[in-house]
Amino acid sequence: MHKPAFQIEVSDISDEDLLQSRLLVEVNPNAFTYVLLNQRNMSPLVVKYFQLEHSKEHPLTDVLREILESDPLLKRSVKETLLVYNFPESSLVPESLFTTDANREIIDTLHGNLQKGLILTEKIPWWEIFNVYRISPDLHQLMQQTFSAGKYWHYYSLMLKSYKMFDSTDPGDCLKVIFYSDKMVVLVVRNGKVQLMQTFSYHDTKDVAYHLLNCCHQLGLSQEEVKLLVGGLIDSQSSLSTELHKYFLHIQFEEIDESIKVTDELKELPLHYFSSILKMAVCA
Repeated sequence: MHKPAFQIEVSDISDEDLLQSRLLVEVNPNAFTYVLLNQRNMSPLVVKYFQLEHSKEHPLTDVLREILESDPLLKRSVKETLLVYNFPESSLVPESLFTTDANREIIDTLHGNLQKGLILTEKIPWWEIFNVYRISPDLHQLMQQTFSAGKYWHYYSLMLKSYKMFDSTDPGDCLKVIFYSDKMVVLVVRNGKVQLMQTFSYHDTKDVAYHLLNCCHQLGLSQEEVKLLVGGLIDSQSSLSTELHKYFLHIQFEEIDESIKVTDELKELPLHYFSSILKMAVCA
């Protein structure tokens, strides 16, 4: 049985609570996360994060199926379910250039054509941008079977929507980074426009510094002026945090928005661990 790497859960969650709640499920190649947000009082009831280990003999869909079947909370009825695919085979296309006929060609050109996956598209609210992305048909089928009424999004789309809703009040340039154990999702916004949305793998702190400094160099951002907004699995006292402070002057750890109730359970872990996904659960 898979156990979460960390979890936060209030006790005695009633059926009434669930029927007022939005379930947001995030899947990426190496992790599975879900949050349950009571929309009546904006109180998180559950946050769970699983590390995933899979192989050819034990593929990702089988690992996920085991988690989905063993977690009793995921079998209970909720008000609304959102499925979020966090896979890097994605391209943001300006609305003026978007055409359905070119979707597969765009993905195959940028990410290769060895994987014959399912091509999905969505218009990102509040931005004149479409997201074209590829995911495994087996994975999509599993999620649709498990959550038959679920709506699905790509992580990049919700990250952009959440940025517009919560983070864009600061007019300055922003480099937003969400850390996972082996990768980071990077969003670069300059003069209010998206310059980059990409996933970078890393092995150590120097990899992280290289990728972020290269983003600044390629996109003409000043390390001394850009705001580095960080969230996810990064410890504020870690060697990674120390490395970032060597190069960036304005580092801010992402905070839980004031619209979300910070419960005693949430305070058990650093709030920036799950601030990003909770914001997504609010704005999705």
